[in-house]
Amino acid sequence: MKKVLAALLLLFVINFSLFAVTTGQILSSKFGVVAAANPYAAAAGAEILEKGGNAVDAAVATAFALGVVEPYASGLGGEGVMIIHMSNGQSIAIDYKSAAPLDLSKYERASTGPLSVCTPGVVDGLIKALSEWGTMTLEQVMEPAIRLAKEGFVLNETFISVLSDNYEKLLNDLGEGASVYLKDGLLYEVGDIFKNPVLAKTLELIAKEGRDAFYRGEIAEKIEKFMSENGGLITRKDLEEYHAIVKEPIIGDYRGYKIITAPQPVGGATLLEALNILERFNVSDLSWDDPLYIHLLSEALYLSTIDMRTYCGDDPNVPVEGLVSKEYAKSRFEMIPLSKAITRSSKASERQKLAGDPSKYVEGKKFFENILKELEEAPKVESPSTTHASVVDRWGNAVAFTQTLSSFFGSGNVVPGTGIILNNEMGNFSTSGPNALKPGRRPRTTIAPTIVLRPNGDLLMVVGTPGASRILSTLSQLIVNVIDFGYSIDKAMLLPKFCSYDTYTDLKIEGGFPEETIRILKNYYGYELELYPELDLFFGGPNCVYKQEDGTYVGVGSFRRQGAAAAPEK
Repeated sequence: MKKVLAALLLLFVINFSLFAVTTGQILSSKFGVVAAANPYAAAAGAEILEKGGNAVDAAVATAFALGVVEPYASGLGGEGVMIIHMSNGQSIAIDYKSAAPLDLSKYERASTGPLSVCTPGVVDGLIKALSEWGTMTLEQVMEPAIRLAKEGFVLNETFISVLSDNYEKLLNDLGEGASVYLKDGLLYEVGDIFKNPVLAKTLELIAKEGRDAFYRGEIAEKIEKFMSENGGLITRKDLEEYHAIVKEPIIGDYRGYKIITAPQPVGGATLLEALNILERFNVSDLSWDDPLYIHLLSEALYLSTIDMRTYCGDDPNVPVEGLVSKEYAKSRFEMIPLSKAITRSSKASERQKLAGDPSKYVEGKKFFENILKELEEAPKVESPSTTHASVVDRWGNAVAFTQTLSSFFGSGNVVPGTGIILNNEMGNFSTSGPNALKPGRRPRTTIAPTIVLRPNGDLLMVVGTPGASRILSTLSQLIVNVIDFGYSIDKAMLLPKFCSYDTYTDLKIEGGFPEETIRILKNYYGYELELYPELDLFFGGPNCVYKQEDGTYVGVGSFRRQGAAAAPEK
């Protein structure tokens, strides 16, 4: 049955595109390639490449298409971050994170519903990317998404699984969640054709009128009306004053490879910190399933995510320079015991004690300089103890972007008359610190779309993944699997994953590791383990593009989320 459905899906994807594109799980091409979480979205981007568009054009087309075929994970009511690396060497980050309402006087914490919604950023962010670095019109790049919404697409197992998990949320929606995403109040089934005419009309309006349709016009009116009638905080002023921000990406290196990743308030700095710590160890002499390697990276991730929670957010005072400093990484490296796991506490106050002080490492300050200063200042007594779609075009332009609604189906609210699912990003704010809720502030998340260059400056790979707290673990393992262990990109993605995070008191382990590895992690290093099945969606769904030495691009769609790659045939 699965083979029949897969064949049906492939047939519909082929018929969907009016142009010559090829789609598959793993795909090679010298004409550019798109890797995305859904084959229809990948084909939409490849269609734009085939028409002569560049990577930014294709990325924007893919992003709009994902909002149709994976509406539960991203869309017009959500947010994202995009990293662009042009063939002329220019690197850009576009922050289209959602923003807290400007008036918080009536705010009450809520995990779903209208009070959980931040001002969406996807529409402005994608249009900004297209207008500045694309070559095609908005109507051209949105045409595939509009066609998908109008004509429909075959529902796969991932769509139905997520739909089933969120059935009650949609059924109880104050908006049109049930009427748009359920079939007469019931669940769709795998293999059904799903059409979304109301969303198609919304997309057509944006394609015709641009950002103003969403932030000032008819769509803005509908969002404000739904919010005001149901206790939400988003107003016309919030929408009118929202703007995506063009930023400098965070750039570092790992073993001579340049890492171009996402700036604050998301996870790029934390990814680099973890890699900088791991770089102190010669893990290339180990293997992907060696307990020592798993231990070292787990501890590096644990310490760096503690720093993330302590220092990172939408705040101009975040000590980014210190956090990504290799000298600072030396001080964190020293905290990793080689023969046992750091004790994972469920108490935030205890974890806070393990945070470092990156402010000491700004302006190029060295590790040994700080050590000497501490020795001079310390009292002379002995202490009793020591304390993600990826796109590349034929010209070498590359784009990585990660978008989200926060939870699957976000707030659970579909704005009447639009088909737009609103995010629930308000839940990502903290009660204090640089990520505390403030008017207009953008919530911290772990997304980290990343582009990696070879030591000679040539493109190596474009990577990214969804997966919440698993994002940084999965991305760091992908990078290590390719650079340190020499695996192909598809093998690097297929290998079992593990996850270490500051709020986890255990180590999450995906099925596929040898039994002896599991025993050593538990009985020698002392980790509490939570075991998952093989290729489990819990560990994210990377979609990556790799450039081979001969200039061929290899695109790989997610193995854990039924992703796909697509490329123009010429």
